[in-house]
Amino acid sequence: MSQESQEKPKEAKDLSVLVIEPNSEMQRLLRGILASCAIRDIRVHNNSERAANSILSHPPDIILLEWEVKPFDGAAFLKMIRNKNMYPVCLVPIIIMLSEARQCWVEKAIKLGAHAVIAKPISPAAILARIKWILAGHRQLRLEGNCYVIDGTKERLAVEEDRQKQMDSAREYQASQFAEMMSIQSDIDKLLQG
Repeated sequence: MSQESQEKPKEAKDLSVLVIEPNSEMQRLLRGILASCAIRDIRVHNNSERAANSILSHPPDIILLEWEVKPFDGAAFLKMIRNKNMYPVCLVPIIIMLSEARQCWVEKAIKLGAHAVIAKPISPAAILARIKWILAGHRQLRLEGNCYVIDGTKERLAVEEDRQKQMDSAREYQASQFAEMMSIQSDIDKLLQG
């Protein structure tokens, strides 16, 4: 089932956003950013367990999730929420917030069904852009096994992995060519001094 079957609000004022962020200063900042985007229904939780209970009692339209939240982290939270047994909550768009933009975290979040990933510090423009992008339906979910994933994710990540392997190969070639050129230059310098 895709997200297209879900009715989505088109205006920020109609959205319900749930924020899962352990840091109180960041909570205030995110609440302010979302309020400045005209979002009226903003719920903030400092841990993933309370947030999960809240999601089941009052499903939000979008979730902002800190990757390093406790008691279960962003990866565990995504796995739980994206499970087909969590229907219809499993279809709620999730934006992951990272304190460090580690490539392995970004890839893992996307593989597990995150709609978007934002690195901190977060600007109001970046959050609003991601929310508009999500509401426009640019990333659809599809059921794969027991979990919903972003359609085309595996394919895009495989292409990126192939590109990375090609770049690694190019770097190795470049390093060997530089070493060979330096060796030749050293031999020439010895002959000229000689």
